[in-house]
Amino acid sequence: MVSIYIVLYCIVHMYHEDTSATFFAHIICTYLYHIHIHITLILTENANWLKPKQSKMKLMSSDEEEEDVDEFGGGAANDESSDDDDDDEMLEVERQSRLLDAEMKLEAQEASAELQRTIAQQTSIYHLPTIEEIADDENRVVPPSELRARIEDILEVLADFKNRREEGRSRSEYIERLGQDMAELFGYLQELVDYFLDMFGPNECLEFLEASDKSRPLVVRVNTLKARRKDLAAALMKRGVRLDPLAPWSKVGLKIYESTVPIGATPEYLAGHYMLQSAASMCPVMALAPQPGDRVMDMSAAPGGKTSYISQLMRNKGVVIANDLKPERQKATVANLHRLGVRNVVTCCYDGRKLGAQMRNSFDRILLDAPCSGLGVISRDPSVKVQRTMPDVLRCGHLQKELLVGAIDALNHKSKKGGGYMVYSTCSVAVAENEEVINYLLSKRDVKLVDTGLDFGKLYLCMSSLLVVGPTLNSWPRLFI
Repeated sequence: MVSIYIVLYCIVHMYHEDTSATFFAHIICTYLYHIHIHITLILTENANWLKPKQSKMKLMSSDEEEEDVDEFGGGAANDESSDDDDDDEMLEVERQSRLLDAEMKLEAQEASAELQRTIAQQTSIYHLPTIEEIADDENRVVPPSELRARIEDILEVLADFKNRREEGRSRSEYIERLGQDMAELFGYLQELVDYFLDMFGPNECLEFLEASDKSRPLVVRVNTLKARRKDLAAALMKRGVRLDPLAPWSKVGLKIYESTVPIGATPEYLAGHYMLQSAASMCPVMALAPQPGDRVMDMSAAPGGKTSYISQLMRNKGVVIANDLKPERQKATVANLHRLGVRNVVTCCYDGRKLGAQMRNSFDRILLDAPCSGLGVISRDPSVKVQRTMPDVLRCGHLQKELLVGAIDALNHKSKKGGGYMVYSTCSVAVAENEEVINYLLSKRDVKLVDTGLDFGKLYLCMSSLLVVGPTLNSWPRLFI
């Protein structure tokens, strides 16, 4: 107020020549001076009223003393209440930040403990069970979790055998124990697991056994002689079937996930619009690539899935000879061919080993999906685990060699239609039924291997110690679908 008064007084002196301005400034200064005096009197009269009362001052001082006591010597209850007050006064962002910090601290502690545990496991020496401990296991039921843990421990030892092995124990002892645990865990005959270990190795053997226990989705092949895949898919979905196209490499396959009706009893199935057929069984026919007008033979045709697919690709033109040794099996072949509308197939029941002499140089293309042990389709038939033995595998391998030689003799290598091709396939992973059979054929007939033309699946070059082949076959990998 005094400052305003001084400024106005200065203005008066600056404009003293102007009478009207001087008069007006004098009036304002006088007015402000009176206001200043009035405010000063009010503040002086009410000075006591503006001060806090003595009782309120005492109350404020007692609260401050209690706070000091709580700060320096208060109990847990007061601390909790203060913490609660802090939490209530805390912003939501701050509360979330504190929770996040606590979670990060807990995760860091768990990670540290896991690191220490991993270091201890990777540097510890695994104790292989002794003869006495093995005898004790035979008298009790070992839980699957214990078997799986022991398998994983042995695999870790084999991965770093020099540092993890027990003193005085050989690698063969660990492999033997591993095979016994795998056979017990997955329910195989011991000789089959030993064969898989020799063929694949420890880690791949475990992967194979686990994969063989997984179920495969149901697959159907659309019969393009009667229907289109789009129309069939729409019809099945209306019946409550959940499905998808099989894969980019197949234009006729449908993969069934779930169905409210039996897939093998729908009106579309009875009308021959599709055939129940696995994805892997389509591949040999695709590799054969039959052309309309060819003369083709399916040496082991029953129950007709591959034969009908051959006719489908040939558009019912040409001739297909569907042969199978057992007449009772051919009944299913004939029924499926009639249902699917196939008209260019002739069925017969001959010994495939003698067809080479009876029909020499007669066919442009031949498919031999040979009888086998079924070691590659255990997920479809788990009984193979306990019903197949190594003598069965060797017996199948011998039969396959005879059939393969007969098929080569029946093949016309001078076909004017660009033929002279034969596809050999099995449902087994055994070396004795695959690489050894092909190696035998290469040594008995003047043939050469060609690419299948299939650009999908996983290639696997079998480097097993069981495989002793020439340089020609050693560079050809397997194809797993």
